[in-house]
Amino acid sequence: MIWKKRFKSSKPSVSKLKKTPAGLLQFGGCFPTMSRLYSIIVPVVFLLNGLTAQNIIPEWFEKLPDSPKGIFYSVGYSGKYQNQSLAREVAISRALTNMAKQHQVRLIFEIEEFADGRFRLLNPSFELSYDESVLLNVSTNYSPVDSSITNDGYYILIACPSIERRLHIPSNDKTWEKQPEWTKALPDSRRYNYGVGIVSKYSSWVRAWKDADEYARFDLGKNIQIEAQSVHTAKRDNRFVVESKIIRQSYDMTLKNSIIIARWYDQKNDTYYSLCRKDRRSNPY
Repeated sequence: MIWKKRFKSSKPSVSKLKKTPAGLLQFGGCFPTMSRLYSIIVPVVFLLNGLTAQNIIPEWFEKLPDSPKGIFYSVGYSGKYQNQSLAREVAISRALTNMAKQHQVRLIFEIEEFADGRFRLLNPSFELSYDESVLLNVSTNYSPVDSSITNDGYYILIACPSIERRLHIPSNDKTWEKQPEWTKALPDSRRYNYGVGIVSKYSSWVRAWKDADEYARFDLGKNIQIEAQSVHTAKRDNRFVVESKIIRQSYDMTLKNSIIIARWYDQKNDTYYSLCRKDRRSNPY
């Protein structure tokens, strides 16, 4: 069984879609169909917040620590609940889902843009899916490494496959660091490919990080392989013919070992950044 998440709109608002200095796409929090998610549904009751921005986070949420060889880390999080055990359950479920996507995910991306000096996106489409069997395997072979409870919610760091020894990682809670360079331009590396996901103006920080992580993977896929086509169109308007040149970009790939290694929140502009990395030496698909 395949779980899918699809972002698609035939009439995107220009004000919600814009290019950043790094040449990436930034999405506002009102994207028309971001709610189309088919995945394991965890009951959500007694939710107190999650609608406010984060002020305090664990160190490993902002920057994922390096893991021992053969071990993978993944982060899960939830808003604040009256029932702490339920908050933990939701956070673990998200960490497991993130781990499954990290292992293997299929990305289908297509976007069109006028190439005549005007910036306007046409029919953007983003579809992400992962295999349920991968999620089931992860769910039966993981270990909690660290967790944290703040005024904003519950956070957990897990390792897969399961380990018995205790891992020494930075585990302090902290405020956000100053803006990292990777939010302005992708890191230059011969070993890794990178992608950055950016979203802004969300009412829920939980939802914001979910989407920022998704778009980071789409940006990573775009930086690995993309097909581009140039299309000329002509439209008659009364007695005139309007010609346009459209650039169509697309890809369909299965991405393995893509890891969200860093996050940063711009409190002043209410903007969320996620950085995704993949080793060039591993199979690209």
